Amino acid sequence: MGFENVGRVWTCESLAQYLDAIATPNWCEAVTLHHTAAPSLAQRPNGFSIQHIANIRDFYKSDKGWSAGPHLFIDEDQLFGMCDFRRKGIHATSFNRSAIGIEVLGDYDSENPRTDRGLACWRNATAAVRVLLEWLGLKANESTVLFHRDDSATAKTCPGRKVKKDWVLSLIDTGAAPQAVIPAKPDLGMVWSKWNYRGECWCVPVYDYLVAKGIAPSTVTANLKRKTERYFFGDELIEGAYYVTTGSPLTPNDCTWAPARELQELVDQVA
Repeated sequence: MGFENVGRVWTCESLAQYLDAIATPNWCEAVTLHHTAAPSLAQRPNGFSIQHIANIRDFYKSDKGWSAGPHLFIDEDQLFGMCDFRRKGIHATSFNRSAIGIEVLGDYDSENPRTDRGLACWRNATAAVRVLLEWLGLKANESTVLFHRDDSATAKTCPGRKVKKDWVLSLIDTGAAPQAVIPAKPDLGMVWSKWNYRGECWCVPVYDYLVAKGIAPSTVTANLKRKTERYFFGDELIEGAYYVTTGSPLTPNDCTWAPARELQELVDQVA
């Protein structure tokens, strides 16, 4: 056993009704949140299906040799079961014995959890966490709502670098995203007028910024590369970089932008 709930699909309301009919486990002290990473939101434009969950189960059983997995997989609309909530699952080494594991659709190292489908997935996930904590008789706090990366036995960023614990706890407590606080623009050491606030970062156009910092235009052109949806300067990944298409109100457009702090670090390395 261990994959008893594959094929079951709930909303948060129907999950609450289901949980009311079963006993609470005496071993569970928390909920652990993960992101799927792969598949990402882009790879599942219509969310999960039962077949997707069955495929993941088969991967866990056949490829990993696991006897169980996480308890829930969540997209923007539904909650897909995998393991019985009364049984210990496999999802985070240090938390398997004491926490229910939840996988949220998306790659939140690169995809945005605070807008569009990303936000819808996290609203649905935090609503499910509220239901589970109420069933378990627990209050939402740092000890009962864990991230995979809280596990000292892992170096993972899961549930994604862009997902912050205080934001998740606020969603659980209020059911709504807190008011965004936009930080001050970073000090670039020079006058700069080309800005875009995106993904919780102040961003600048990569080419223009690097040239303004003294890197030769030919060097920038030779080193700035795109691989799938990731951007590199030589072999160095530019985290958080994205492309602004032709016709955008941002100027310049038809070019790569990136967080200013990320580019400042890159300049220090190149210099």
